[in-house]
This record gives sequence, C-alpha cells and structure tokens, in this order.
Amino acid sequence: MFETTLERHERVALAVSGGKDSTATAWLLRPHWDRIRFYHLDCGDALPEVRAVVDELHGILPNLTVVRRNVHHWIAANGLPSDLVPYTSDPLGQCITQAPRLVPLQACCWANIMQPLHERIKADGNTLVIRGTKRADMKRLPMQSGQVLDGIELLLPLEHWTNADVMAYLREQGAPIAAAYDYFDDMADCATCSAWWGEKRAAYLRHRHPELFERYRTRMAAVLEAVGPVAAAMAAELKELGR
Repeated sequence: MFETTLERHERVALAVSGGKDSTATAWLLRPHWDRIRFYHLDCGDALPEVRAVVDELHGILPNLTVVRRNVHHWIAANGLPSDLVPYTSDPLGQCITQAPRLVPLQACCWANIMQPLHERIKADGNTLVIRGTKRADMKRLPMQSGQVLDGIELLLPLEHWTNADVMAYLREQGAPIAAAYDYFDDMADCATCSAWWGEKRAAYLRHRHPELFERYRTRMAAVLEAVGPVAAAMAAELKELGR
C-alpha cells in the first residue's frame, strides 16, 4: 500500500511530533526515508521528554525540517485557550466585562500547530502528507486516508492500530519513546496549555516539572476566574430545574 501511494508523488512529507504515533509511523516507513521530508512543529511549549525525543530524531531522520511558532506570544495577544469559553470572555463580552480573555482550544491549536505546519508543507511543494493519526484516538476522523485537501493527499498508516500496538512496535524496533509515556497514554502537544483538561497534566507537572507546574497553575487560575461565575450561575439554574 505504501509503495503504490508513494509512487504517485514526487514530494512526500511526514509530520513527526516526538510522540509515539508519529515516531512509529516514521519507523514503519523506514525503507522509504530517502524519499520523505520530515517536519516537526515546535510551538515553544513541548514537554522536556518530547524535546528529548525530537533531539534524538535530529540525529536519525534525514531531511528533518523544524517549523517554529511562539505559542506564549500568541496567547498574550489573543487569550488563553479553554475547553469552555463563557460569553464574558469572548471579544464581544470583553467590551462589557473585565473577565480574563479566553479563546476556544481549537483556535489556539490551529494557529500555532496545524496551520503553520500545513502551510510549510504546502509551500515546499509536497503533495502527500503522512500522519500517525489513529481511529482509536477519536470518535470520528476529520479526514480519511486517501482524501485530498488543498492539493495534498493524506496517508494514515496507523489508522487501525491501538495504543498497545504502537508501543509494542516501538519497543520491538528500538525506536525512541518519550519517558512521559509511563504516565500518559497520549502525549500533550503543549505542556502548560490551559485547555484539554482531560489530559490530566497537573499531577505529572507537579511531580516532574515544578517550574512548568507553576505556569500551568497560573493559567488555570485565570481560566477558573473566567469560567467559575458562569458555571456557578448554570449550576444554580439547574438546581431549580431539579437537575
């Protein structure tokens, strides 16, 4: 399958994050490394364990291009990402309140990870992008393997793999594995992101990276200041409704 797809394209990109899935994808395509350009998006807030893997990949993968963003500067200008954004914290609400400014988490991810990486891959003339996305990680894939967006075809070699499949494969191949996988099933893109609350980073950062924990705590306190009053009002209303 890989041979057939690769033969249709002169320029092929493979996105590597330093996480388990993209690393496994890179190793699976190892016979074709001479035909692939690898891309890593560094937004300036990766876990140290992830940076260590990326540093190791620099010495292994050929043609590794790093696309850099500064997510901290973006947040300072646009607001903290949050799983919930009350009316008091969006641009219109900011005209009548003094609550901390928040943005939907997708807005931050798009501006600092997805868009700059896509734009660089497209600007370099790639017509195939390979990713480590798996069905096991989400209820619905935003795109299927073989689909074309903006002139770039998508290939998902691990589409039907499980997390256990990936970890077993990496160990078998002796490929780099971030030390944080002794705690996380899926790696956080940003260590101190104030969104993606289900990632359970607080306990990990408190134990492993106290300096990052302090930044994360400060950001989450600002989110609580914005979300708390609106959530309390909703709870009171639900109580009256017998909920």
